[in-house]
Amino acid sequence: MTTIDYIVIALYMLLSVFLGCRLGKKQVSTEQYFLSGRNMKWLPVAIALFAALFSSISYIAMPGEGYNFGLSMLVCGLTGIVALPVMLFVFMKFFYNMKLWTINEYLENRFSVSVRILCGGIFLFARCLYIGVVLYATAMLLARSFGVSPMLAIIAVGVVSTIYTYFGGMDAVIWTDVMQFIVLLGGILLIIGVVAWQLDGGIAGIWDVAAANGKTFNLGIDSGFWDFSMKHRLTVWPLLIGLPFALFMPATDQINLQRCMTCKSFGEVARAVSVSTISNPFVCFIFYFAGLAVFAYYKVVHADKLPTDIPGVKGDEIFCYFVSHELPPGCRGILIAGILAAVMSTISAVENSLATVWVKDVYQRILRPGLEDGKYVQAAKITTLIIGTITCLFGVAVLIIFRGRNIPLLEVSNTVLGMLSNFTCTIFLLGLLTRRANARGIIAGVIAGIPVTFYTYVFCYLLKEGDERMSFMVINWYPMATILIVGYLVSIFTGSAKAGAEKYVIWSRWSKKKSGEK
Repeated sequence: MTTIDYIVIALYMLLSVFLGCRLGKKQVSTEQYFLSGRNMKWLPVAIALFAALFSSISYIAMPGEGYNFGLSMLVCGLTGIVALPVMLFVFMKFFYNMKLWTINEYLENRFSVSVRILCGGIFLFARCLYIGVVLYATAMLLARSFGVSPMLAIIAVGVVSTIYTYFGGMDAVIWTDVMQFIVLLGGILLIIGVVAWQLDGGIAGIWDVAAANGKTFNLGIDSGFWDFSMKHRLTVWPLLIGLPFALFMPATDQINLQRCMTCKSFGEVARAVSVSTISNPFVCFIFYFAGLAVFAYYKVVHADKLPTDIPGVKGDEIFCYFVSHELPPGCRGILIAGILAAVMSTISAVENSLATVWVKDVYQRILRPGLEDGKYVQAAKITTLIIGTITCLFGVAVLIIFRGRNIPLLEVSNTVLGMLSNFTCTIFLLGLLTRRANARGIIAGVIAGIPVTFYTYVFCYLLKEGDERMSFMVINWYPMATILIVGYLVSIFTGSAKAGAEKYVIWSRWSKKKSGEK
């Protein structure tokens, strides 16, 4: 990189820290630190909701997916749009009206304190592991592109993100998300523009090259998309089976819910969630299209420059190679700033949510109840520092586990995040939709799901190669079915749910209205 590139990156990092420190002056209460005083408007929340989904994983994995397999994976985004009305006006409204701090408060009301703490622990571990994947993706790009030590990259990015989250709380998370979203989207458009400038036909030329090589939408009868296969990486069945879960999962995700709880009214929530969800496939298309642009560049413009030392499924690494070797000086710094924007946005969002869960679900509820509010703000800041340290260690662990396994980054992200999300998703399913589920059943289901999860993720995926590997989109079927069946059956045979729990079942809202009408 040139001196200009380093100056651009340094300025961006300093600006993020400055913004966090400036906003830190307002963080005098837990409501301000965790929920921005519940006074945010819809536009910054919409951008923050969207930015929280994007990270260095998105910056590398989506173009890598487009380079390797085309645009077919975009159909997954339609599930969220189809589910949006029910998710928003039934489930999100249900939780918003409860004025929660964490989603696990609902679990205490529905089941017990034990279930609340159990799910809080699962969330803490799952999201720390996910940040590890995000840091791994960043290290992979910086190491491949610029020769930066992966360990150094993980530590540097983790430390800067933790500093501004420590000082600024949720205000810093949301407003830096707005800034970071602009930077990361600008970086990906820069790549498309560089290729379009050199390719005959420009943007249309990129599409023509991709279409001629089967890199657009491959959803025909012979594509395998309609086959009932556990090993084909993308089929229609996971999307159809996943649709019922899409009706409530975004509303039960702590990171999404916490942003929505910062809004001053449910009307602001509705606008923010609708804009974020509906725009998601369109913005994702831009990221996938960047992969098509890199493919067209090495297929048509400079086929002689395509590196021959990148084996296996290589879209992720070729994208990194393009960034480091083909972009003009100065542009590399902008793009790296975009990548840092993506990863820091994700890390800050998750760290703030993790601190909220620890302080509200464990520290204030169990360990140190009844303290002054300022003490909990201080505990939240200390927790943020500790979590920042832990996530750096997880990043190193993910680097060691997945290095050399020839697994696309998009799959690494989905499998790691889904592995522990299976537990919380199924617990909320039982709590929201069944009256019979109780705390004993939930705990039994979780215990039964642990060995099934370990077996499927390790022996059916991680230790398998290529076509023998179970599809990352169906790998969660067995664990979720185990938790669901065991949890419900044990609940039936161990007595009824706790007194008053029925009002936390989503159907109770309509049953009460019906009885009132009669």
